[in-house]
Amino acid sequence: MVNKHERLKQMVENDRKVNRTALLLTFAILGIAFYFIFTQEISLLTFAVIIMATQLPSLYRAWHRMKLLITFNDDARYQKFVRLEFGIVLANIILLGIFIAIAWAIEGSLVIFAIMLLALFIPFIFLSVWVNRKIELIDPEHVTNHELRTAHRDEAKRQLK
Repeated sequence: MVNKHERLKQMVENDRKVNRTALLLTFAILGIAFYFIFTQEISLLTFAVIIMATQLPSLYRAWHRMKLLITFNDDARYQKFVRLEFGIVLANIILLGIFIAIAWAIEGSLVIFAIMLLALFIPFIFLSVWVNRKIELIDPEHVTNHELRTAHRDEAKRQLK
């Protein structure tokens, strides 16, 4: 089992590499999306696919996070909750596409779309926090999201000096 300090270093390094690739993926997806938006007539399906495609970088980050986290601890419960954390991100993206299609088909109203997004994201935020706490109970060496954000800030400050 890897200690917390070593995990934190590995996670910051992993995030640095993954974020660079995710940024390039984001620009590619946005470029393709703008091409379709400005050159094609947008249908409901095309719009939903474009919105869902813009979420691929977050799915990419979550996948790499899961692959790294499962190397830290061999406990089956720990790995189950790490995979569940990834499943939450995946389910969020799938439901986002479904809600976009429903909102567009029912009303085409941005108000209904905004309400549906809130109804989608709020439960997933609480579920994600719950999973993170469960992982921390199973593995006291688990690096929390707060600790990782702090490490990223410290790394950024160190690089600016």
